[in-house]
Amino acid sequence: MFIKEIYSHKNGEEFIKKYHAAELDEIKRAIDCIDASAALCKKSDEKNKQQLLFSPIELNNYLKNFLCELGWTEKLPGTAKGFREPRVYLGDSEFREMDGIKNKVGLEIQFGKYAFMGYDIFSKMPIFAKRGLIDCGIELVAMPSIVKNMSTGVSSFNQIVMDMKERGVADIDIPTIVIGIDCDENEWVRVEDKRQRFLVNPELMLSNGEVKTNRIGAKPGPKN
Repeated sequence: MFIKEIYSHKNGEEFIKKYHAAELDEIKRAIDCIDASAALCKKSDEKNKQQLLFSPIELNNYLKNFLCELGWTEKLPGTAKGFREPRVYLGDSEFREMDGIKNKVGLEIQFGKYAFMGYDIFSKMPIFAKRGLIDCGIELVAMPSIVKNMSTGVSSFNQIVMDMKERGVADIDIPTIVIGIDCDENEWVRVEDKRQRFLVNPELMLSNGEVKTNRIGAKPGPKN
């Protein structure tokens, strides 16, 4: 996959390129390493969708596992995830998590509903900044072409950027960039090839794990 578009909020792109170029490069490398066709593994029962869709969970896992090796999360061998996301506690049992933090760069990977994107940028990131844990943020989201190939309800780069432009900048906001990711031409070819193979022999692809019917893991969105 590759970065199709970037939206800069509160001079986020200028700030991150100046002070956190190395961290931004790691995010770019993680995106480059994803073969989108591997994440085309969700069997859909939606009548207005293709039979095979991109799995937000798989896309999320590919990115997080790559970035964990680079220190964005704490390794926890022997656990289900194998790592632990950074968190802040708001009380005895209440906490908020981010998908990753490195050198005061906060990362959120959001392939969920629109409200979760706004929550990440306008609520969660300022909370972590107030604690001195981050000074800027990066939000990874899907471009519309990817969203069309996901289950109903996933929001896109275009939707969050439209509202951010209308909302404007608030005092508590931090420098942030929204990165829209997409498939390149070769990946779209592999995606269509996989769909054709599924039409011919779905049982084989289900049995060998290329396609999954049951949703595994937590729903995308804010953690509490």
